[in-house]
Amino acid sequence: MTDLFLAKPDIKYKKSFEKYVIAYREAGETYYFSMYKQALQNFGGYLKYLNNWIKGIDLKDGFVNTSTFWLIDNNEVVGVTRVRHEEVEGAGHIGYDISPIYRKKGYGTQILKLALREAEKIGIKDVIVTCNVENTASRKIIEKNNGRLLGTIFDKEENENLYKYVIRTTE
Repeated sequence: MTDLFLAKPDIKYKKSFEKYVIAYREAGETYYFSMYKQALQNFGGYLKYLNNWIKGIDLKDGFVNTSTFWLIDNNEVVGVTRVRHEEVEGAGHIGYDISPIYRKKGYGTQILKLALREAEKIGIKDVIVTCNVENTASRKIIEKNNGRLLGTIFDKEENENLYKYVIRTTE
């Protein structure tokens, strides 16, 4: 895990990303599988979709410009992070997920650490990150990255209580 880095989605990771998506299907995690399954059907179209998100093209209502990065370890996609250029209520600035087959190995802490650097590059000094109150693993990841709890919010869309944290990117 010493050579971890974030990469922009690229055709050279096609096979690895397909394995990533399939891991969610096999784990029965329909939320993430449905988020990524387009890549299995039309990888080039999926990459175009992600590039459009960066530029704010064809965004759905309530969505903002978003930069997507893949966490790469030993040439394999082990995680995905989305850095939103503006805070989205209930979702914050950063979202991330780690493949079911790579969890509990420290990748979550590293992906958030690297995503914070990307947020800083686009000028976000106070990054908002949220997690479900029952998601102990994500809470620990946020706190390891100096997350300061602001309180609890209710996400109407997902019908769940969330912890809302702030992480300062610059001192």
